[in-house]
Amino acid sequence: MDDNVEDCPVCLITFNETFRRPRNLPCGHTHCTFCINELKEQGAVTCPTCRVSHALPEAGQFPISYITESFIRKMRGLASVVPKPMKQLTASAPVTQPAPGATAGLSKKTRSLLQEQEAKILAAICSCQEEQSQLADYLITLGGWDGHQQQLEDELQMLVDQSKGARETIRREKCRVEGRQEEVRRREEALHAALQALRTPATRHKVYEVIDNTDNLLEEEERVTVFPDVHVVTTVNKVAETSRAALQAATATQTAMEAAGNAAAVVQGTPFFLRAMRRPPP
Repeated sequence: MDDNVEDCPVCLITFNETFRRPRNLPCGHTHCTFCINELKEQGAVTCPTCRVSHALPEAGQFPISYITESFIRKMRGLASVVPKPMKQLTASAPVTQPAPGATAGLSKKTRSLLQEQEAKILAAICSCQEEQSQLADYLITLGGWDGHQQQLEDELQMLVDQSKGARETIRREKCRVEGRQEEVRRREEALHAALQALRTPATRHKVYEVIDNTDNLLEEEERVTVFPDVHVVTTVNKVAETSRAALQAATATQTAMEAAGNAAAVVQGTPFFLRAMRRPPP
């Protein structure tokens, strides 16, 4: 741990300025935001290092360890932080370059603050682009589920009602994802606008105003919804499993009826066949 102070001691992943920001617990130990959120239980968090339990603050989050972030940035060097996310930006969302001399009249410390905020904005933009890619893949998966459910309806008419329910859930989820794509696009545009604003302030007062605005945008980025929706995935999988089980039961019953080759088998097998198809989801 002492040799890798830039890593969270729980997940061993390097701290960053988006979803794994370092946060200080009252006992003095520092862990990333993700790990602390995972440790929340009944309004308290038990420190994984010293096992002391701490009540959650009213804001719901422990304070960010700015000194840890500054130390990590100093270790890496600003020159190695800024170019990396810029290489990942797509051609559809170009990043404007700062106007020559736009910040020439500002102090070195003030320009350093602008550079730090720029690095945060660039990281958030890359996060938006990665999320767009993940959402697009998720839509393809949802489309595959939709087609599979339609096939199950064709094979087993008695399960049409359940399959239609599952398809309606998928349709709503697809609409939600498409709406989320538009939301992410608007967020990315706002981040680009904030990035441009960071590069053109002319006064110290304007600098701090711009930094406050970008901090609000970055806080919104930390509250993004996780996809896919576990409830949707569980519901679709349960309906699919029930459909397969019913189809297998119907096939087995039909085979037994043909092997028996008598009326008794038909009388005894038909109710079983119907019960198998009408079995509710587990």
